[in-house]
Amino acid sequence: DAMVVAGMVTSAMNGLEDVGVTACVKHFPGIGDASDDTHNGLVVIDKSLEELKQTELVPFISAIEGGANMIMIGHVSLPQIVGDNTPATMSKEVISDLLRSELEFNGVVISDAMDMEAITEYYGADEAAIRALKAGADMVLMPEDFELAYEGVVEAVKNGTISEDRINNSLKRVFRIKYADSVGE
Repeated sequence: DAMVVAGMVTSAMNGLEDVGVTACVKHFPGIGDASDDTHNGLVVIDKSLEELKQTELVPFISAIEGGANMIMIGHVSLPQIVGDNTPATMSKEVISDLLRSELEFNGVVISDAMDMEAITEYYGADEAAIRALKAGADMVLMPEDFELAYEGVVEAVKNGTISEDRINNSLKRVFRIKYADSVGE
């Protein structure tokens, strides 16, 4: 029951936030109906946006309305939303268009672990990190090869593939959470 889950998610998130722990709501856009696991390969959820809004997205909408500061993007593929099997983690349609624009989430977006097979079977660590940041993620969690991912992102900023403003916007969101207690001082 999506509404029951929404209430539980929001209550857990608020409880953590009340004691100074930043909650991370995951795995956007939801993976409850999937029978496979992104640790082991590609997972496809073949639902329309309207179907997602009635099920998987309900807890996330509740969390956003409740003040969520951080959301983790899962590696599921949503071909009816994206148009192909690009994982949500690397999809502008999922992160920037759906989560940020339509659902009006302004907090930190972190990828799921990028060393999972749903990513590593199809992308190098550098390409995966660059694509996630270009799609709107603020943080890239656990790339398969940290140095390759780091160097790829640095080069992408140097050559203009990712703008410095894009990186600075992510830093502002991360700093807003990191320094939340000192903002009012």
